[in-house]
Amino acid sequence: MIKNLFPTFIAMILAINLFVNSGFLDFILSLLKPIFNVIKFPAELFPLALVRPISANASLAYLNNIFTVHGPDSFIGLLGSVMQGCTDTTFYIISLYFGCIGIKKIRYSLFAGLCADLIGIVASIVIVNLFWG
Repeated sequence: MIKNLFPTFIAMILAINLFVNSGFLDFILSLLKPIFNVIKFPAELFPLALVRPISANASLAYLNNIFTVHGPDSFIGLLGSVMQGCTDTTFYIISLYFGCIGIKKIRYSLFAGLCADLIGIVASIVIVNLFWG
């Protein structure tokens, strides 16, 4: 079983490290910042929204960094916490569980999981802005 899971974990870790360290994320943030200001979404949470469907541990580490910088009771901390609870690790679930039992056709599962993550992110923005905004 470990022999089947090891390549998946290595590929996932490599992809996350390439994405974070490439500087592409900073470029995307600079382009989307005006849109985030309109919908009252802190740009600091965009990496959390991107990393959460990939890895739970990476998103928890990023949320811990947000707590350290802004505090857990700040608007950003509250929104990050609610976002963490409203989304799931879609790519992790599909790659690990589906790969382990040999499911090859994941198109509809991936679409449904990513739609659920997007709905969770939008719901967390609405809920936190409604109660604490």
